[in-house]
Amino acid sequence: MDAIPADLEELVFSKSAVNPARLLAYGFVKKEDGYHLSVPFHNGEFTAEIKVCSDGNVNGTVIETEMEEEYLPLRVASQTSAFVSQIRKEYYDLLCDIRDHAFDDQLFAGAQANRLAEAIAETFSDAWDRPFSRLKDAVVFRTPGNQKWYALVMRMKKRKVSGTEEDGECEVLNLRTDEAEHEKLICEAGIYPAWHMNKKTWISVMLDDTLCDDRIFALIRKSRDLIAGNSLAKAANEWIIPSNPKIYDIHRHFRLNQTAEWKQNIRASVGDIVYIYSGAPESAIRYKTEVVAADLPSSGVSGNGKQVKRMRLKVLKTYPPELLTMKVLRTFGVRSMQGSKRVPVELKKVIDSLAEIE
Repeated sequence: MDAIPADLEELVFSKSAVNPARLLAYGFVKKEDGYHLSVPFHNGEFTAEIKVCSDGNVNGTVIETEMEEEYLPLRVASQTSAFVSQIRKEYYDLLCDIRDHAFDDQLFAGAQANRLAEAIAETFSDAWDRPFSRLKDAVVFRTPGNQKWYALVMRMKKRKVSGTEEDGECEVLNLRTDEAEHEKLICEAGIYPAWHMNKKTWISVMLDDTLCDDRIFALIRKSRDLIAGNSLAKAANEWIIPSNPKIYDIHRHFRLNQTAEWKQNIRASVGDIVYIYSGAPESAIRYKTEVVAADLPSSGVSGNGKQVKRMRLKVLKTYPPELLTMKVLRTFGVRSMQGSKRVPVELKKVIDSLAEIE
């Protein structure tokens, strides 16, 4: 336990979010000013009084049971005797147990950083990782395809980034920018020349709500586009369309037939390639087909009164369900299969490289 005694609660709960249901299940009691828990430890000689405030902050007091007074040596860094260290460790372990069983994990300590991480996951489904062994709090987000990072989040002292005497720490977001816009951007409140990166093409954004989430997310999107380059490009004549096995058994159809007629809600032409994605429980691309006829007339009409067109697909290849799963597709920027979409170029390269699989 490498911690300053006065900061034990902040250390333990810095990346945790309050979960009221889990708090109550753990034994906390809800009161007007938050959630309270009293836990005896060290054979009943001490009692930990824990309070989770309405703002999510956790306060703790260790009481010496017999004296009914706060055990002050716990918070004094110079107190390093074996007994004090033992009580401190038992209290620390108790806090960790509360965190693990009554709180939810968060990626970052700051609220804005966590909101933006959620937005990245929901919008792009991009992976994140911790590339620096010495900077355990640093997280990077990478583009699918070329796997280069377009966003780096670090926890730093504010004054190091802002160049002022501002106290405190904050998460900082490094983003790639267009060189022509760089000077204009660093004039905005909350945006500074990049910390530890090329200051001509990268910026640091303070994640302390100086800038609103929408503005920062627009910068994230721009950074992602600049870093991805052609890796997010789409194949002009290749598509993925969804199939719901609960509504139509496409597997049975293709066992009996080499072609199938399909609602044409894409701008397909004869010769285009269409991959058929089978929904849950498989959640994977199962068939590679070719459009052999397009813009076929249909008797149906769509909800807006337009004539529904159909296309005829011919099976070229069948893939096993464990090969091109949604997990793989997300790696290349396909976030969901709620509708038809073009195939990302990088995904096309992977599919094209597959050997003949029956």
